[in-house]
Amino acid sequence: MIRFTCANCHKELTCLKNEVALVHYMNNDKSRGIDVLRFGDLWGCEKCGCRVVLGLGNQIFGIDIEKQGEILKNHEVIEVKI
Repeated sequence: MIRFTCANCHKELTCLKNEVALVHYMNNDKSRGIDVLRFGDLWGCEKCGCRVVLGLGNQIFGIDIEKQGEILKNHEVIEVKI
């Protein structure tokens, strides 16, 4: 079994939630729709509170604004800004 450790304090990470949505909106603007969507598992460090998303699946590009609510309704969403 794979064990992930925190880069900051070297404690073992625990899985907090499966299938969280990692979302990047077009030009960091939610009103323009999703540019890239990926699903992964949210892991966290109990000591320092660091959180990371690991085990990312394939990317989904360019989701219509009308469909994004239906796709994301059952998932915790983490927004990525670049």
